[in-house]
Amino acid sequence: MDAVKDCIAQIRSHTNFDFYIVGGCIRDLLLKREAKDIDLVFKEDISSIAKKFACQQEGSFLVLNEANDGAKVTLKDGNMAINFSRMKGENIVKDLAEKNFTMNAMALKVGKEGAIHPEDIIDPFTGKKDIQQKLVRMVSEKIFQEDPLRMMGAVRLAAQFNFEIEDSTAEAIKKHADFLTTVPPEGISRELFQILKCSRTHHYFNIMDKNLNLLNKIFPEIEPMKEVGQCKYHVVDAWTHSLYTLNVAEEIIYANGYFENHLRRAYEGHMDQVLADTHTRLQLVKLAALFHDVGKPAARKVDETGRVRFKGHETVGMEIMMGIADRLQLSAKEKQYLCKMVKEHMWPLTLYKDNDVSGKALYDLFKNFGEDTLDVLLVSLADIIATRKLLYPQEEMGMYKIHIEYLANNYLTRFKNISDISHVLNRNEIMEHFRIEDQGQIEQMMEEIRRAIFFGKIPPEKERAIQYLREHALV
Repeated sequence: MDAVKDCIAQIRSHTNFDFYIVGGCIRDLLLKREAKDIDLVFKEDISSIAKKFACQQEGSFLVLNEANDGAKVTLKDGNMAINFSRMKGENIVKDLAEKNFTMNAMALKVGKEGAIHPEDIIDPFTGKKDIQQKLVRMVSEKIFQEDPLRMMGAVRLAAQFNFEIEDSTAEAIKKHADFLTTVPPEGISRELFQILKCSRTHHYFNIMDKNLNLLNKIFPEIEPMKEVGQCKYHVVDAWTHSLYTLNVAEEIIYANGYFENHLRRAYEGHMDQVLADTHTRLQLVKLAALFHDVGKPAARKVDETGRVRFKGHETVGMEIMMGIADRLQLSAKEKQYLCKMVKEHMWPLTLYKDNDVSGKALYDLFKNFGEDTLDVLLVSLADIIATRKLLYPQEEMGMYKIHIEYLANNYLTRFKNISDISHVLNRNEIMEHFRIEDQGQIEQMMEEIRRAIFFGKIPPEKERAIQYLREHALV
């Protein structure tokens, strides 16, 4: 809060008029969270004030609209942005009436010398009470008519703060849910990935589906999943199973003691990686868990014995996942990742059923998935637990967990450091030593070295790698 107070005091020095702090900054103050942005409302022209403040801070200045009643200053270190806007109504209460949710419809008047007093919060729509009761409440129903994306914003705020959506707000969202289909896909994708950041994504997706009628507007693919899925191994439909799989995945990801410490730390660091844009592996692996069985409706068949089968659902699911990724405007890398997870999520289970953890089986798995290995192992583990726990609630899942841990440990200790062997021998060195220019042959030789190191035939040393190639790869 000290940083906020410092900024406010400096801005106050550039004007003789009172102004107001509004919105999320006050919400964060009440929630005892660090504010990253400050929204300010002035009665007079804000451009000169914002420019003076930006100059003083050596920050960046940006005019937000042609009417010159909005500006943004980002501080030099990039850690905070201050939004300046001019009052649109007759008074601050009229302005707050145009806000979206009560938690954002509060204000604090900035007095002389930049003094602010939290006990003097202006709260015409009981935002403070809603925060205390952990509720997301609309200021008025018109907010969803003006901007249907606010319906997802309500869910995002609930997920972000672990709140629930107030009943009348939920009813209004359900009433206007069809309008979400008119929202540009980039807005939907942005809000969706904010929800995927949160620790209880499964809970809020369930609310979006059952209470708000929103989720099928984003993912129409879930409706057919509700009609199929029950078979020898599943006692619920494919959608219920998939949502439970996401639930289990989150329980594993956020648990402190599920895996041994070294494996837990490996997963934490791995899942925090940004795969593309600002999207982390954690957000994307949740999507993969949710849609790992999306191909089941199209793949459903009844054999001659009357048994329901879903042979090939992984391949069909991959094609459907392509469409979902395109609709969310994901990058090629993210699309490839999700399609791989959906298409090949059964691979670890196949090894388990075949009782095959031979060196060759492990190498083939690791080579195919590479840096995505830990991800597919997590999806597989969550999938099997979600399946078996509904079939046999008292069953211990220790054996399959041990199987996944064994695969994960082998990947981390035997394969991860040699997925790229350029630190042992790179392509240019192969060209120089063996007078070879054919890139296909060079790649084959690199693969020979990788396999030899993995299977313990040679240590990860340049001289031994060159010797091995001379003795084996060139005969």
